[in-house]
Amino acid sequence: MFRIIKATALFALLLVSPVFGQSEMAQTRLEQANRYYLQNDFQAALDEYGKIEAAGFGSPELYYNLGNTFYKLGQIPSAILYFERARLLSPRDEDILFNLNLANQMVVDQINPVKVFFLRSWLHSVATLLKPDVWGMVGLLSFLFLAAIVIALYATRGSRLRKTGITVSFAMLFLIVISLTLGTIANRTVNHRNYAIVFAPSITAKSSPDASGTDLFVIHEGLKVSITETVGDWIRIRLPDGNEAWVPDSSVTRI
Repeated sequence: MFRIIKATALFALLLVSPVFGQSEMAQTRLEQANRYYLQNDFQAALDEYGKIEAAGFGSPELYYNLGNTFYKLGQIPSAILYFERARLLSPRDEDILFNLNLANQMVVDQINPVKVFFLRSWLHSVATLLKPDVWGMVGLLSFLFLAAIVIALYATRGSRLRKTGITVSFAMLFLIVISLTLGTIANRTVNHRNYAIVFAPSITAKSSPDASGTDLFVIHEGLKVSITETVGDWIRIRLPDGNEAWVPDSSVTRI
């Protein structure tokens, strides 16, 4: 069963607006868009949600609602695009994951992904527990605590206290390294737009970045791909199964 719109989008929208008047306008549009959606006037709802996004607002709830609306309109690539954008900001939201999976079932190309090394998968899962700036704050606080311990060690004469301080210092140093590593992974996941959704109804992938390249395979709209290289108007993509080829940049939209 498809899960419906999130009514909590307003709170996230208000948080990102520096001007109250703009927030009030966004709230009005959001409420109107939700009413249109519940009345099954999906095109009108899409217009209102789109105006909110065009005004510079963004949140997992807004992208989720846009994904739902596109899905109802039968625009599956756009639905997947916005569900993916919502997942970037809220990777553990069950409603987002459920509807994204449902939309992906409508895609022609059902490709089995390459199994990811368990340690890499685990690190990614842990990294997305917190936002990049939160990991940065953890690292900063750990560094300040470490600095305080080092200063205290110089003023401490007791051997037992010094041993305890050294042990805690190593623990803080380890926490700094971990937080920086996980923060980097989280930042790359959220901000590096190296994933895209195919929007061309079908596209023949080439062996080189030009139309005269050898045909390798055909992919269809809605498929999620990773972008590994850009040459002019062409991009090198990697499919979930690891196969790579070149397609026109205009045939995809970056997440």
